[in-house]
Amino acid sequence: MKKILLLLIAFPVITFARGYNENNDTTIVINKPEQVTVNQDNSKLSIEVKGNNGNTDYYYKTEMRSSEDAFFSSEESFDDWNFKVPFLKNKKDRNHRCHYDSPSLGNFGVGLVNAVSAAPGVDVDMAASYEFMIDHLISWEYNPWRNGSSLSIGFGFDWRNYRMTSKNMFFKDNNNIAIGAYPENADVQFSRIKVFSLTVPLTYTQHIYDKVYLSLGPVINFNTHASLKTRYKIDGEKVKDTDNNVHQSPITVDLMANLRFKSVGLYFKYSPTNVLDTDYAPKFKSMSAGLTFFY
Repeated sequence: MKKILLLLIAFPVITFARGYNENNDTTIVINKPEQVTVNQDNSKLSIEVKGNNGNTDYYYKTEMRSSEDAFFSSEESFDDWNFKVPFLKNKKDRNHRCHYDSPSLGNFGVGLVNAVSAAPGVDVDMAASYEFMIDHLISWEYNPWRNGSSLSIGFGFDWRNYRMTSKNMFFKDNNNIAIGAYPENADVQFSRIKVFSLTVPLTYTQHIYDKVYLSLGPVINFNTHASLKTRYKIDGEKVKDTDNNVHQSPITVDLMANLRFKSVGLYFKYSPTNVLDTDYAPKFKSMSAGLTFFY
């Protein structure tokens, strides 16, 4: 199929190039184009190429006219910056110079969360804790290279639930968050701390092979809200302890890696910063892993 396409392009190019001044010859190499369009009539040949080796915003056009005075013109363009909104399908104009979006589902991840480097008694692990994120509600992408790699910055949110799996619980002790045992003979239900964050991911993405991409970079978390909830029963009576002032760290940073094939990926995140303010609460860091969809 590739040989036939090359012949279809090469034959009319040679035919119309007979009157062209050889001193103006030029060579354009386009690797892995997404779309090649050849238009030919009695007096003009035009070739349009969209996409170049993973850069979907590359555009090249060349025209030749057959006449006594040979005419030749060409145009090459690519957008370094792309603006994207999630849940939307990407649409571009004919030159790939701008695009807008229409409703679609995408750019979200779900995973399991673990507490690492934790203080004694903080028994949070991936058996019961989870994470939900949409970290590209809005994103800008920069394509300075021709090897399929890019830089991007986004904006989104993250919701993490750290749930105890032992007989210890989180509770409020005056103005502090403490760890302690449930009352004797308590029928344990759960004890958890939930953190909601506005996120700014800074990402380097490398095209590895075909539809396989690897993304790496930090995610800055602005932790706008956190809460504590502990529930159990004593002698059949329900007890619920809640608090919305748990002294979360206002800003934390995750180091994130995402390996994806087509629209499905695997992600891993580790935070070297403490989830809670250790002046008021026990220390623990966050680690999570899961799946991403439609990035």
